Amino acid sequence: MKRVRVELAVMTARGRALEVLVVRRPGNVWSLPGATADHDRPVVDTALQALAEHTGIRDIWLEQLFTFDRDAGTAVAIAHLALIAADRHPLTPGADIVEARWFPLGDLPQLAAEDREVIDYAHQRLRAKTAYAPVAIQLLPELFTLSELQGVYEAVLGTSLDTRNFRRDVLAAGVVEAAGQLRASGPGRPAQLYRSVDVSFAVDARERRMVSRLSQHARGGRVGP
Repeated sequence: MKRVRVELAVMTARGRALEVLVVRRPGNVWSLPGATADHDRPVVDTALQALAEHTGIRDIWLEQLFTFDRDAGTAVAIAHLALIAADRHPLTPGADIVEARWFPLGDLPQLAAEDREVIDYAHQRLRAKTAYAPVAIQLLPELFTLSELQGVYEAVLGTSLDTRNFRRDVLAAGVVEAAGQLRASGPGRPAQLYRSVDVSFAVDARERRMVSRLSQHARGGRVGP
């Protein structure tokens, strides 16, 4: 029976850039969180336990990504993707972990080729998901401004979006609602805060239309008024 590992690509968005969670092990070795799976236990349970023990992050939702061959085909790695708001989950390195840290996707430390493969696949999957699911909600705190929501979509899609069209599409889709609170954001007018109507990955027709329009804009197609 092949040895099975779980590997986790945990992503967040800050400052209009995607970031990836990596851990530093003894010997100054950076890697994704992960562990060897027990064949008598659900793989997702192993993944959640490894993430908690390595980084202190608990109670999040994981999506299984793909199964990769390892060690010349004698082992497999089952990769998972997690999207979280970093501010909701302070990092606490485990006993066997020197450091747990967020790195921008474009400025990662030296990682094994296998870890890079998982990160690249997770990024592709995340960008593809914007065509049918409001994934940005997973990367925000409970209350957020529309500017912050737009920043997350721009980080995921890797392009700028028209602010007026973005606000119109998001509000028309009904995926957010006003929280009845304002946030001071500098010398200008306080910004309206919003919350997600539904933070799950389940989508309805309105959400699909919204993210489809955003994805078309990101690919260079004009999204008219």
